[in-house]
Amino acid sequence: MKSLKHGLLAASCLMFASTSALAAAPTGRANPRLMGTRAIVACDAVEKSCGVASISFPAGISGLVPYGRPDVAIATMFYPSVDDAEAVLARVDAGNTAQQAVDYVFSVDPYADYRQLAVVKLNPNGTITVGQQTGAQNAPQRCAVKGATFVVQANNQTTATICDVMASAFQRTTGSLPQRLLTSLKAGARVGGDNNGERSGVIRVWTSENESTFYTKVLADAVVHTSLTALKDLEVEMNRYQAGIAAPYAADLILLDAETAKVVKTALNKAGYYNGVLDGTWNDAAEAALDAFNWNTLFFLKPTVLVNGQRKIDGPLVNYLRNADPKAFKPGGL
Repeated sequence: MKSLKHGLLAASCLMFASTSALAAAPTGRANPRLMGTRAIVACDAVEKSCGVASISFPAGISGLVPYGRPDVAIATMFYPSVDDAEAVLARVDAGNTAQQAVDYVFSVDPYADYRQLAVVKLNPNGTITVGQQTGAQNAPQRCAVKGATFVVQANNQTTATICDVMASAFQRTTGSLPQRLLTSLKAGARVGGDNNGERSGVIRVWTSENESTFYTKVLADAVVHTSLTALKDLEVEMNRYQAGIAAPYAADLILLDAETAKVVKTALNKAGYYNGVLDGTWNDAAEAALDAFNWNTLFFLKPTVLVNGQRKIDGPLVNYLRNADPKAFKPGGL
């Protein structure tokens, strides 16, 4: 495929005439049968973060679909284009809204009819703009939904209603942006999915606010390639990353009820940190075991906390403990 980089970027601050003629489909060795996916792109003004979650069939979508940084997230789909993504960044940096940037890129890309492009931009003043276009030559069963802070788009799906379901789930759920993106993907899976099946996925979120930004701006990074349980694996990988690397979010705290306490104590016991009774109570011994696990395992410490008289714990950490192999942890030494 001929590179569009020089043409798009050189023209990023100027308005050129639109390429009105329909271009032939991109040629080369790319397999058009596998072009298709679903994704959600979103920003959070409070967290100062933006991200993309996507799931599809072919391995490698983590390098094809998501593109971004803490103030802008992009999903390029069907025939993805890194040149289009970089041109969008140039346009928003020049002052365009997300939609203006998308519209411009579509006007100069000769393969625009084979693109599906979603952009969400977080501005310095906390406002968010969204943009989206789907080319006329995209696969059937395509859809797109724009919200105030997000875009859902999909093509080559078993049902075109999948975008509405994903959008609704994202708006209803609570928690940090990575957790809400995951919830949106899971809701979509209950009504449909990629016509080829869903074997690979990615969730990537960038932030400028979390304490972890002293070390990295990647708040969440989960990638799965070629798995029959791709969505489940994606959830496990994201919780591993978020629990291990990111500083905790208050929005992700969950009640340390009896069931949760038992899950945590059981995991700590298997890893050699706790040898008390494996019931639903929480005591000083359990807290000490969790503290030792924190110091041996996590980049940011995540003890339980009291909130309005209720003891709570980081939700991603609980999911991490629930699904991880205890042999992978540094032994507790009991």
